[in-house]
Amino acid sequence: MEREREKMESGKSELRMAMEELCLLSSRDVEDHQQEQEQEQEQKQQRSSTMDLLCVSKQLRHVLVELTKLSFAMKDEIGPTLLVLRQDIQQNIQRLEDLHARDPSKYASLTAIVTEEVEEGMSKKTNSCTRATIWLSRSMNFSLHLLESLLKNPETSLKEMVEKAYKITLKPYHGWI
Repeated sequence: MEREREKMESGKSELRMAMEELCLLSSRDVEDHQQEQEQEQEQKQQRSSTMDLLCVSKQLRHVLVELTKLSFAMKDEIGPTLLVLRQDIQQNIQRLEDLHARDPSKYASLTAIVTEEVEEGMSKKTNSCTRATIWLSRSMNFSLHLLESLLKNPETSLKEMVEKAYKITLKPYHGWI
């Protein structure tokens, strides 16, 4: 910036130099603003990536498969509960994968999916991807609580841990239970 100003000073009036300096600043401001907008757009896409949610959901399903096996091996009562949760997760994953497969660029972000379903009046329907996303998030929250309990209190029964995690994370959304 200093060099550019020195070049301008040779033989020009102060007004002309001030105008040129402002032009240099404003062109940089425009470029900086454009870069900031591009970075914000990338961050939005990264935060709401459909593929990221699907990847994490599949990992969660795998963890629940192993917990279900452990539960059945221990003849624990929660095996069927984990099996139902696993099936729900699989259905929600499948719903999002099917939509994403139709147009990967259009449905690359969860925001795009939810926005479209809200505009079409589909977001509150039982088979919507919006609801699938919400329930996948809730399932992850449940699993997080369960896994934290397993780490913190390995001596506690698996049934107690599942019940506690359920009460904290999912029960508020299951009004009928």
